[in-house]
Amino acid sequence: MRENSGCFQSLSEENNSLRAIITTLITHYFIIESEYSKLQKENLRILREYELYRARHPQRVGVKHGKAYELKQLEKEETLNHSLEPPRKIGAQIGHQKQIRTKNESFDKTIFISIDHCPKCGSKELSNIQEVRERYVEDIPPQHTLITRYMIERRYCRSCNRMIEGEVTDALPHARIGLNTMFIVVWLKVGLRLTVSAIPQVLKKICNLTLSEGEVIKICELISEALGPYYDELISEVRTAEARYMDETSWRENGKNVWMWAFVVKGVTLYRIAHSRGHEVPLEVLGSNPTGVDIHDRWAPYNVLAQKTGNRPQQLCWFHILGDTKEIAQICGEEGKQFHADMKDIFKKANDFNHKGTDEDVEQLVKEVESVLNRNFVAMKCKKFARKILKDRDKLFVFVTNPEVDGTNNQAERAVRPNVVLRKVSGGTKSPKGTKNIEVLASVIQTCRMNGTDLVEEGRHLINTSDY
Repeated sequence: MRENSGCFQSLSEENNSLRAIITTLITHYFIIESEYSKLQKENLRILREYELYRARHPQRVGVKHGKAYELKQLEKEETLNHSLEPPRKIGAQIGHQKQIRTKNESFDKTIFISIDHCPKCGSKELSNIQEVRERYVEDIPPQHTLITRYMIERRYCRSCNRMIEGEVTDALPHARIGLNTMFIVVWLKVGLRLTVSAIPQVLKKICNLTLSEGEVIKICELISEALGPYYDELISEVRTAEARYMDETSWRENGKNVWMWAFVVKGVTLYRIAHSRGHEVPLEVLGSNPTGVDIHDRWAPYNVLAQKTGNRPQQLCWFHILGDTKEIAQICGEEGKQFHADMKDIFKKANDFNHKGTDEDVEQLVKEVESVLNRNFVAMKCKKFARKILKDRDKLFVFVTNPEVDGTNNQAERAVRPNVVLRKVSGGTKSPKGTKNIEVLASVIQTCRMNGTDLVEEGRHLINTSDY
């Protein structure tokens, strides 16, 4: 009996031990099950993000510094494309005008080229002259700087009680470099976006003119000051324009991010560089009572600007709207594709009026947009975007009846591109004074370009007529 009771006690202890182990294992099982469930949810979330990323970045498109760029096609794809399509011919394509250099028959000198022996075999047994062929060659002769000595008469004015003298019109006060050279330096620096170190090399090689890098910077500063009154005139023209295209891009000042604003009106481009991307900057430029229609890309500060300047008419950029719907089409499947196609058709109808539409035409277009935007979308991205555009439906078709207004903000987009290149070449500016110089010089150069001239031709006239 004692043996049986001892055996029973041993089995009971073993049983209790096993029960404790089982309880521990069950607890661990539930913990593992809970962690597994969390990992499954996390995996689904990552898969959704990956699918969204793939939809936004199709094959052969990569991302560098947050921006998409197209990759080169694979060799197999290139081979396949070459086998299916004829190779593109060299030169002007179908429908494009050929770029042929016109023959300039006005010449400065004539040189006769005679021949008395064959250049191939050296024989002198040649016939009489059979014909004379004309050939015109344009070239730049070796240049040198033109140094002018001015003998300036000085006289005493008994009325003013001071010495007076005649004015030198070919140079700025106290400057030892002429205006033509200064305009060329500014045009090379801001207009053609050459570096400060490259400009002296170009002028030395072509014109045998010696300049230092410091002189290049000083020349830009002097011309900016001289064109300051004309820059103020551009601000006045922007304020009173019938249509105003606005955009902004980043700039760098002393290694820090600032913003370059562009205002484009008929015949004028104005730049303003500021530390803010808010509505305060365009409000300062336009004042509290500007006229005309603002065309922009739906950036929120423009709405605040409109509220603070009399709730004037606004035109939203359709290229930005269609760009957003195109992205929606890539993400939201058939529903997004239909959304994009419908908005694209409405914009085409509006464009077909060629700015000659009526108020009734605008009302009909608004109804069509409302029917598209008020659909019961399944995708949340479609719903949110439709809700945003629906609030601004009165800003979609100003261009249908107004010949001064375009349906896109493309003019301002084109205006900021040269300065984006300038920023990448130069790295921006190093001081507030350099920033002010750039906004004045870039404004004048781009305005001249819009009017079919350039700073080298018009600079002297602009300085003389703007009360410098």
